[in-house]
Amino acid sequence: MVARVDEAGGALAAGTYGVDIDGDGDGWVRVSGASRVVVVRLNAGLASDWAGLPGAIAGGIVRLAAHRFEARGGDAAPPAAVAALWRPWRRLRLAGVRA
Repeated sequence: MVARVDEAGGALAAGTYGVDIDGDGDGWVRVSGASRVVVVRLNAGLASDWAGLPGAIAGGIVRLAAHRFEARGGDAAPPAAVAALWRPWRRLRLAGVRA
């Protein structure tokens, strides 16, 4: 949600702002018109609580936490199983096709 910062604090009209995510995953908010200061609220994530997480994500978190606990004070790499469990949710980038 994008809202003005004023006494009313109402939401901006649909045509007065734009939201975009660039190729690096950075979010951008463009505001046009008289509003100079705005509040941006964002809800992000896969689930609102632990029970709503996909099983592979939750399992990877538990394995990573156990690994970090066992390797505390050390510098061991996380288990490959964690990366394998999270692989379907990783960020990918499409490259241009060269002729």
